[in-house]
Amino acid sequence: MGRLRAEDGKKNLVGARVRALREKAGLSQEGLMAQLQLLGMDSERGVIKRIENGDRAVSDLELRLLAKFFQVSYEYLIDGTEKDPPG
Repeated sequence: MGRLRAEDGKKNLVGARVRALREKAGLSQEGLMAQLQLLGMDSERGVIKRIENGDRAVSDLELRLLAKFFQVSYEYLIDGTEKDPPG
């Protein structure tokens, strides 16, 4: 069995929404990574780029940090829906 991928062939479902939220927050990819590191995420250079491009899977712990930082639900990050979309 091949590796699990989204319908579009990407390795995650959240990349486009992470990019949109990051841009709305006025952060660079490096700036977002710095903020996530303050919350406990330990990652190598370029991880945000690979997440946004769908070239890297996102762990449940990383998903939790992204949701916490952007103040959105997991459902929003994964499906693009929630009761109260971000501002």
